[in-house]
Amino acid sequence: MLRRSLVGAVGVVAVLAAGCGSSAGEGDQVTLRFGYWGNDDRAQATNEAIALFEERNPDITVEASFSSFESYFQKLATETAGRNAPDVIQMDYRYLREYGDRGALADLASGEAATELSTDGISAELLSSGQLDGQLLGVPMSQNTQILFYDTEIFDSVGVTPEDGWTWDEFEAASSAISALDEGQVFGTADFGMAIDWFEVWLGQQGGELYTAEGTLGYGVEEVVEYWELADRFRESGASTPADIGTGADGSIATSPMGKNRAASEFGYDSGLTSYTQTLGEQISVAPFPSDGDDLGQYAKPSMLASVFSGSEHQAEAARFIDFMINDPDAGEILGTTRGMPANDEVRSAISGSLEGAELVAYEFEEAIADRLVAAPAPPPPGEGAIKRDFQRINDEIAFGRLSVQEGAEQFIAGAEQQLS
Repeated sequence: MLRRSLVGAVGVVAVLAAGCGSSAGEGDQVTLRFGYWGNDDRAQATNEAIALFEERNPDITVEASFSSFESYFQKLATETAGRNAPDVIQMDYRYLREYGDRGALADLASGEAATELSTDGISAELLSSGQLDGQLLGVPMSQNTQILFYDTEIFDSVGVTPEDGWTWDEFEAASSAISALDEGQVFGTADFGMAIDWFEVWLGQQGGELYTAEGTLGYGVEEVVEYWELADRFRESGASTPADIGTGADGSIATSPMGKNRAASEFGYDSGLTSYTQTLGEQISVAPFPSDGDDLGQYAKPSMLASVFSGSEHQAEAARFIDFMINDPDAGEILGTTRGMPANDEVRSAISGSLEGAELVAYEFEEAIADRLVAAPAPPPPGEGAIKRDFQRINDEIAFGRLSVQEGAEQFIAGAEQQLS
């Protein structure tokens, strides 16, 4: 892991840091609350970066807390409703519009926040993912893309190396061959029908989109049927995990089929590669999604954004902290790729020469397919969180045989349209 403790360092020149905060003694002591989702590895890096920030900004104390993705957003919904959210909020771009429309996020391009935060080092394409209705509600902290995690040793045993340009049929054939190796103890891949994220990639391969610019569904029953029939075909052929293994995942490695050592591959985001290799071994690598056409359907996604709670009494200090986490080269060295590849182009370039292991693999993967990635779509409309949960729930019902694919697709579309109405 690219990280070295810089706490106690002196004379460090922050070449890329843009926000020059108040020095100690210019105001009262400020305590910022910072909430984020992640794991122990991300927490360790975050705490080191916070210690350096506090050393440079003795007038500010940062109290950080983290949890799993699902638990984090359940808690955040309650906190924002009670107007007691953290000052600095790690935000997923899928929820940006939802929380923005609630009035929970401050505009970082105006007021005191704008004087403390620079976005010059972030590409316009990536920065636009945090902009809504003329306001900057979130600043990308890092970039990642959708990928296939796979166990190289197991795939090598069936003579397959997943590469750019491979098809869904080739993926199914390789997965079926793996499932046959050990009488179904380890399946070729995890059931991918449960995640709307992977449906979005598949839909992009067909030239579609999850949501239109107006915030309506960009697909209908027919597309959902086709995707879930593909996932059902994998389950029926034994290529992917059955219902009793594939359901119940909450986004963590511990609950995933690969994490349970029941699958040789599963879709995810490349920012998670370090955690996968630490948990499962250095033989875990990444590959593009299979596709039957020229389009991968993958895009440059802000792996997370940094937002400021609109009810915070310390928005300027919160913006100063965000500026440090995104633009400071020493912070970039400490954080490495624990949140994905740095969003700041200069920080990203600065750390690339020191990357090794999983971080280097992820960096080289993104560089290799950079010209195949498309810009991130606009943040989805309010209600997308419930739609995402329904997508997984209904896929589970199909996997257990309680609904047909057609019935599930019709039920899902009806519910999704109701959520967006």
